[in-house]
Parts: sequence; C-alpha cells; structure tokens
Amino acid sequence: AKSDNLGIAVNPYDTIETILLLDEVIKIEKEFGIEKLIIGIPFNIEGGSKETEEFIKTKSKEIQGEFSKIEIIFINESFSSREAEARLKDRGVKISQYNKALIDQEAAAILLEQYFRENT
Repeated sequence: AKSDNLGIAVNPYDTIETILLLDEVIKIEKEFGIEKLIIGIPFNIEGGSKETEEFIKTKSKEIQGEFSKIEIIFINESFSSREAEARLKDRGVKISQYNKALIDQEAAAILLEQYFRENT
C-alpha cells in the first residue's frame, strides 16, 4: 500500500512477494521515493512463526543496507487478511482463491492505515 505525503489517503498497491522485496523496494524508491517502510509480520495467538519472522527481518536488513535513510517499521499483521476480506465483500467483491493478491493489497492498506492511526 502507499499513501500521500500527509498520510491521509491510503491506497492498495501491487502485491509484493517477500522473496522479491528488495528488488521491489528499489523500483518503488526510484518511482515514488520512500521515507518509511511498514512491514507486516504474521503473529498468531501462540506467538507466531519464527521462520517467517526471521526471513522478513533478514530481507529488511538487506533493504536497510541498500537504503540507510528508509525507516523500517514492523507491524503485527494478525487478522488483517480477514478484515481485508470483509472490506472487499462489503464492496461486492467475491472472495476466492483467485483473488488472494487483491486481499493482500487490501490488507497492506489496512496495516498502513493502522500505522497512521497509532502514530499521528
């Protein structure tokens, strides 16, 4: 997801596969510029997936090595996909396995909105 400079308007953006995160951040930085990168980490009630968390943090260190001025912020993405599905259903979108990317994009927008709510 991305926002305007004031953090008022949040819009879904392309789905980015974690393995391609650095390449995509380089592309987005060139096109739009990035001040902060909000990255969702999945946690479940039992404490979350350590492998996924470590993988995401490793990728984040790669980004930090490439762009030391970008502030990386981790946010708990628990239940964001469920909320995204609910939002999409409210807009009349039929939820299926074929639109997972759309759900992920909406979930990313939810995380960015959450960040702005908690930090403004």
